[in-house]
Amino acid sequence: MLTELRERNILRLLREKQVIKVDEIMHANQSSISTVRRDLKKLEAEGKLVRVHGGAQLENGLQTETDFQVKSKMNLLEKNEIGRQAAELVQSGEIIFLDAGTSTATIIPYLAESEGLLVVTNGLTIAGLLSDFDINAYLVGGQLKNKTRALIGSEVTDRIRTFQFDRCFMGTNGVSQELGFTTPDIQEAQIKSEVIKRSRNAYVLADSSKFNKTSFVRFAELQDATIIADHCPEWLKAEENIYYMEVQK
Repeated sequence: MLTELRERNILRLLREKQVIKVDEIMHANQSSISTVRRDLKKLEAEGKLVRVHGGAQLENGLQTETDFQVKSKMNLLEKNEIGRQAAELVQSGEIIFLDAGTSTATIIPYLAESEGLLVVTNGLTIAGLLSDFDINAYLVGGQLKNKTRALIGSEVTDRIRTFQFDRCFMGTNGVSQELGFTTPDIQEAQIKSEVIKRSRNAYVLADSSKFNKTSFVRFAELQDATIIADHCPEWLKAEENIYYMEVQK
């Protein structure tokens, strides 16, 4: 197959799937692994994609994180409805975890009526909002990631291993039938994964823009948490072993 045609096929697959694996490209182009690697290297040099372990992502794909303040204004109505629905699950006296995302921030105003809560978080902005609403908060310390205002690092992960949570609520950058829940940052993925393991009930908040998208690192399988969304795709509803809640409007 001609080089130009192989490259067009690679970019078409990336537009469809956001992330593709080397073996997918080998199958689509009937190419050897050395040819695929050479094609990916050339396309990366041209600024058309980014090579990642085992494959490639679009240059403007979800491996690039958006500033917290910008993200907080995206899909705001949907996020608020999801936050309201999520807060209704919380019982007085529970210990819950909120990660550092903008989706989890929308839960906080609806928690103010719940008595005796302790909310653990690795989000600096989240901790400030909890204080504003006079909700007991525990901020897990670590290295500050300026863009997302998240505290990350081995100190956070090690501390979380000593906790148990009644519920956790996590944000995600992508929800994919093939790859599950994904996020751009390896250290944030490790924290999310550890929190889910230590929670009796785990929830991932996802507005409809997150479905059928993937980011760099998987932090959980779809079966590991209940999805709370404004609208779920049909493929998700057809899955027998995946739990989800759609916002009641």
